[in-house]
Amino acid sequence: MRYRLLISILTLFQIETHASNAEYKFVVVSGEPVTLNASETIQVASFDECTDKCEQKTECVLAYQSNSSDPCYLFDWNSITQIIKNEAGGNGTTAFKVYTDQPACELNSDYLLNGKTYPLHPNDNTQNLWRIDTSEDGWTITYIDSPTTPDNLICGNFSYNRPYADGCDPECNVTMVQVWAKLGPLTKFVTKDASWQFENPSGSSYARSGVNKSAETFEICMNKCYIDFRCAVAYFDKENSTCVMIWSGRFWFLERTSASDGHQIAIKLPMNDKLCKMTTDKLLDDQYFLVYPAMQPVTARQFFRVQTTPKYYVFTSYMDYYEGAYGEMINGCPLNVKGSAYEQTKFQMPAGATEYNHYDNETMCYRYDEAPGITQPEAKELCQLMGQQLLSDKYAGSVRLFNSGRDIQVIDFQDQWQSIFKMGFYKNSSRIWHGLERDPADGKWKWLTTRWVQFAEDVMPIPWAPGEPKEGPDMNCAYMGWGEGYDPYNGYAYYAAPCNSTVDGIACGSGQIHEMNIKKWSEVADEFGFRESCCISDSGPGFMATYPD
Repeated sequence: MRYRLLISILTLFQIETHASNAEYKFVVVSGEPVTLNASETIQVASFDECTDKCEQKTECVLAYQSNSSDPCYLFDWNSITQIIKNEAGGNGTTAFKVYTDQPACELNSDYLLNGKTYPLHPNDNTQNLWRIDTSEDGWTITYIDSPTTPDNLICGNFSYNRPYADGCDPECNVTMVQVWAKLGPLTKFVTKDASWQFENPSGSSYARSGVNKSAETFEICMNKCYIDFRCAVAYFDKENSTCVMIWSGRFWFLERTSASDGHQIAIKLPMNDKLCKMTTDKLLDDQYFLVYPAMQPVTARQFFRVQTTPKYYVFTSYMDYYEGAYGEMINGCPLNVKGSAYEQTKFQMPAGATEYNHYDNETMCYRYDEAPGITQPEAKELCQLMGQQLLSDKYAGSVRLFNSGRDIQVIDFQDQWQSIFKMGFYKNSSRIWHGLERDPADGKWKWLTTRWVQFAEDVMPIPWAPGEPKEGPDMNCAYMGWGEGYDPYNGYAYYAAPCNSTVDGIACGSGQIHEMNIKKWSEVADEFGFRESCCISDSGPGFMATYPD
């Protein structure tokens, strides 16, 4: 897709009007390169064709044509440093290639052409970069590179150009992948440099999910994450010279950005004999990784999956299906996702029963997340990316957590009973998207899935709030309202709303992981040649001493 913005002395002329995620686009100005010596010359029928040629060539960063009858000049990376605007003596039209997610119809030339840095390769923020600055006479281009030589090229210096010559050596069994991204939705970063504990608004304490460290450069930040056993991802806050490090299993989405936005993240990935031969893009494209011994895990047998979408890098963490209950998590549910089943420890099970078969297939895995300002389509997308769906009502007022007398709703919205989840809303009331939609065919309200609905609607109807569901052409989605002012019996009620309206959070649910199309822990462990447990005890009720295939 081609995008251009033409800047003349008096007007802005829009060429294309398509919005997109970050892509290479062109900001077109009235100006002339200071020299044509290092350019490639081609004959074209129009300036559009000239920029098309630049777009098709990875190395091209700038295209120029003095008039419609003259040749097109293409400039590769590190071949041109100055553009003279026509008002200062230049002559012609120049197109700067930029990498941005700004909509084509709203390209901000003052922003994009003044102090912003762009990459030749979208995911490579270490080399072949160029920065465009505005000057008195026009624009300047500065080229940034981190050249390496065979003498100092160790584990590829974590550069984009994978696979590395020594990438499969034992000392390179952990790598750091550098991406343009920022911490995405649902990440609840809890940190205090001075203490391992953070006091939340409800008064209870829980272990933090990361740490802030001072860092003057991204490279220093990346190295601090690399040597910290707990760190799984590091975000460099350039403005505050801070390295924000997050532990494994404490984040789900990294939101992809462009080089011009300046957001940089380093991702720690364990390597095996197959992964070490992959390109950087392939490493982030639906691959599985074993947490221990490369990083501190949450559970004894933890692994994670990385996927790339146009908008996010998605990280989904899992426990081994045969691992027993861990806090509120139970076997068979993804990491940091709760289970609706009751717990039976080995002391409660009949003789001959095994610890890993004491939950039946009706266990619902579910999670509530605070996500202020989220729409229903956005909520549905996040659930689906995590392998779940917007939650159906299990009439939570009647369901209690295993081994506990506490209602699900109390746990989810108000009480931080177990430190591992960090999912509470800590508010007197909240509005949460659930999987309840109006069917456009018959106008009836239906659950996206009925698997978890315990009672027929004629026995226990949908608990609508008084006066709900409201009628209207846009009232096609529903959120659950919880807290003050809601149904005193259930503790919550449902409200119809436009799907593009915003609420406080989302609720996602699914079956157990053996129903998902994912790898088993044993398969991932075998790929890494490491089936041992880590530092977390396997003894006691709810944990397996030996694990079947």
